[in-house]
Amino acid sequence: MSRHVEDLAIAYGFDHVEGYYFQLFKINPEDEVEEFIIDESSLLTKMSNSRMIELMKKYKLPESHIQKVVMDLPIEQ
Repeated sequence: MSRHVEDLAIAYGFDHVEGYYFQLFKINPEDEVEEFIIDESSLLTKMSNSRMIELMKKYKLPESHIQKVVMDLPIEQ
């Protein structure tokens, strides 16, 4: 999943290997270079489901996707 807000882009979801992941990028509008602000995942950074939910609420992602994480289910594309 992805979402763009002004000069920010969010990529999040569930991968069968990595688990949940959440990435926040800042996009430079002049050259469209992306800079990581947040890069977390269940596997690589040991992000908990509660942290994933916190980030999803903070960036106003769909409630139906948040509920998938609450129930520990994959977020479908």
